[in-house]
Amino acid sequence: MPKLSHEALVQLVRHAPALVPDLLWPGERSPGPIRITAGEFVDLNFAEHRADVVLGLGGAPGRPDEALVVEVQVERDARKRWTWPVYVAGLRARLGCPVTLVVVSLDPEVARWCAEPIDLGRRRTTVHPWVLGPEAVPVITDPERARELPELAVLSVAAHADEPGAEQIALVALEATRELDDQRGILYPDFVVALLGRVARTALEKLLMANGRWEPLSDMFRKPWLEGIAEGEAKGEARGKAQGKADLLLKLLQLKGFTPSDEQRSRVLDCRDEAQLETWAARVLTATRLDEVFAD
Repeated sequence: MPKLSHEALVQLVRHAPALVPDLLWPGERSPGPIRITAGEFVDLNFAEHRADVVLGLGGAPGRPDEALVVEVQVERDARKRWTWPVYVAGLRARLGCPVTLVVVSLDPEVARWCAEPIDLGRRRTTVHPWVLGPEAVPVITDPERARELPELAVLSVAAHADEPGAEQIALVALEATRELDDQRGILYPDFVVALLGRVARTALEKLLMANGRWEPLSDMFRKPWLEGIAEGEAKGEARGKAQGKADLLLKLLQLKGFTPSDEQRSRVLDCRDEAQLETWAARVLTATRLDEVFAD
């Protein structure tokens, strides 16, 4: 199953800070105002460590009653087991309040690895990460709830995209993101469609057409993009559509914050292989480095 990149998942949390407490304590009221606070930590050797998101719960600005260090993990990384305790101890000393390490991981195997206790020495002091795995994310199929919590709707697709009925979850998420008029409205539909496998994506398209709602979800996922050019189209028209897809790919790279080299730009603009352009574009949404997009 395709996966959202680390940056995409962090973006969901930053846009909806209440998302994590709601998943940790479903059905309970928030302990107070939820604020994003600074997540940088500097050790004695002046090496900076930065947590993905730090949430302060309740209290006053800069002095919360409780804090959560939220880390997004899409793959195993042994270094994290050394830096995560730094985040907890540093934030606890800075804020003077209880601090909990919360790890968001939508890959079941990675989530199990993240949940392993971190022994700081001789089993006398141990950090126990609180892991939000795919099972902690509810299946969102209620349109009203999706509109209220669009980030949770997108996260629901990310957590359950390989399960039966994923197209229904995606449909509700897409309907919710249509009403967003900021950058989220541009990127979230791409996130949703990119997460689906071929079968679920085809089923989603049929649902959209049946509802009379098929229209461009974003520049990347126009209908011609998904279906390709019908056999027998004029070569001139095919070249024009390939050029359009190349331009859209460069736009996606820009939106993701990637800066292609002159050689990579030329490679994209000179490409007439639509399947190749589609492959590169699909990689943009889940890539964490530019070289992952153009990897052979």
